[in-house]
Amino acid sequence: MLRKFALALVGLLSICPGARAESIHLSHYGEVMPTVPWAIALVQHLFQKNGVNVTDVISSQGGGTTIRNMLAGGLGFGEVSAGATVTGISAGLPVRIIGVGVDSADDNSWVVPKQSPYHSFRDLRGRNLGITAPGGVTYVYAELLLKKNGMTLHDVNAVPVGTGAGIAALDAGKIDATYEYEPLFSRDESKYRVIANIGEVFPRIATLFLVATQDMIDQHPEQLRAIMLTHKQAVDFIYANPKQAADLATPYMVGADQAVLERAVARLVQFHFWSEGGFNNTALANLEQVLNLTGEANGKIDFKAMTDNRFLPPGVAPLQ
Repeated sequence: MLRKFALALVGLLSICPGARAESIHLSHYGEVMPTVPWAIALVQHLFQKNGVNVTDVISSQGGGTTIRNMLAGGLGFGEVSAGATVTGISAGLPVRIIGVGVDSADDNSWVVPKQSPYHSFRDLRGRNLGITAPGGVTYVYAELLLKKNGMTLHDVNAVPVGTGAGIAALDAGKIDATYEYEPLFSRDESKYRVIANIGEVFPRIATLFLVATQDMIDQHPEQLRAIMLTHKQAVDFIYANPKQAADLATPYMVGADQAVLERAVARLVQFHFWSEGGFNNTALANLEQVLNLTGEANGKIDFKAMTDNRFLPPGVAPLQ
């Protein structure tokens, strides 16, 4: 059954077997591709098999909201944007990184109409480029892609647009290229083609962290281990069975039918988009670079001080 996704995000979990059903809370659940492993976990009852009675997911519209909700009460676990996590911990909030949810930005591409004469960022010199406002992650990604192609923002006409507004402006001929996320690109691939992807600059970059409150860490460590194992099992299932994973997750997605989600999952499997939870030092170094450019960090980030490795499943790389 389709869920409605517009509430708040954080993880609440049962304290013991047989306790009441609970929910975990995730940013933009049902709208973006990080939804897929959690949907798999729900439909295959992986939480219950691992000893936690999670039966639903509640969504919010941003990482800062997720952390606030985690601290408001209940058992605190969430999947949170990397920037919001680093900002929150740096501000003294009692949360810790316990794993990585996604260490790829390959769900984010710049697209042009199929008939466009432009084939790379290099071709966009002097053209209208849809990006987010200054300070946004996608704004920084555009800067980095321009730099890779020997240009800066001064070489294009940067037009701040949201995702939907960017596509509308592209269709109207008001801009020449804009960004689009999966699964929207797989929905629209008959109309557009990709001319650039942040993976060209950063093949690996941590974008979502698995995060727990200090209270959850202190009081319910076994619950956290079960959640992390559940997440890994769901991610492993996606890589082993991409078509089936997409089909199982489709009822949990908004605006993506089965065929669209199959295409989106197949595309992101090629990039190893979803993390099993472990840490990649290159992905963290690239995140550090981006957060310094967005202003969410100032200098070196001490990820070790922010992280608790104890809840990672066996065989998953800890932060060294």
